[in-house]
Amino acid sequence: MFCGLLAAGLLAGPALPAQQTTENLRSLARNPVGDAVKVPVAESLNIDAGPYHRASNALQVQPIIPLRITENWLLIPRIVATPVAYVPEVSRVSGGSTGLGDTIATFFLTPAHTGRLIWGLGPSLLIPTATDASIGAGRWDVGPSLALLAQPRWGSVGVVVQNIWSLPGNSPRSSVNQIQIETSLSYDLPNGWYLVTAPTIAGDWKQSEGDRWLVPVGGGVGRTVNIANQAVDFSIALYSNAIRPARQLFPKWQMSLQCTLLYPRKSPPAPDR
Repeated sequence: MFCGLLAAGLLAGPALPAQQTTENLRSLARNPVGDAVKVPVAESLNIDAGPYHRASNALQVQPIIPLRITENWLLIPRIVATPVAYVPEVSRVSGGSTGLGDTIATFFLTPAHTGRLIWGLGPSLLIPTATDASIGAGRWDVGPSLALLAQPRWGSVGVVVQNIWSLPGNSPRSSVNQIQIETSLSYDLPNGWYLVTAPTIAGDWKQSEGDRWLVPVGGGVGRTVNIANQAVDFSIALYSNAIRPARQLFPKWQMSLQCTLLYPRKSPPAPDR
């Protein structure tokens, strides 16, 4: 169903009306701390893990609802919820766990009026909502997050960096110290299309050098369209895990499919003359 909706939007979506230009909406879709309500829905597939070439997947919903706290500052809550996740037993030919994943809440403080460089800074909190030990961390984690974005005329380039540590407390699960670097580089094409590479680099500081980093390489294509007067951004991308932990059974490939509903803030009406 998700793949069918993605294909329909990419191939059949009409051009955006003049009052909501493709360029403006495409820029909002790429901006993690933009002043617009966004509801991304993403399906992540991890392919070819372990000796039996197992695959996992996760469906994430990531609502972003900006709050204007003063005339010059915005608070951008970013919630990443995983309502459905499947994690296989990669050392076996069958078997695995399906359930609810963890939830990550980040609160970015960002200027309401920005220049060429857009930034946001705030805390992240991992809430252990997973229903199975193999799917989630099993304990509360917290850490800082930083978002940086530049949007030249040809596209956008940005990064969101987050490092989390486990909070003190009694837990049978091991504590964590992990970094996640969400990169994004897009190049605009005509009629709402764009090329994109947005791999997420992950690092586990508690592992040895050879088992620490997961670095995907690849990219894909996206399009910003208007479907029944609803602004929507679609993208699909494929990545090869060029660097992955040597002693752990990480997948060789990742595929990302994302659909984002966009609700730009309406401009105030022009004053009467």
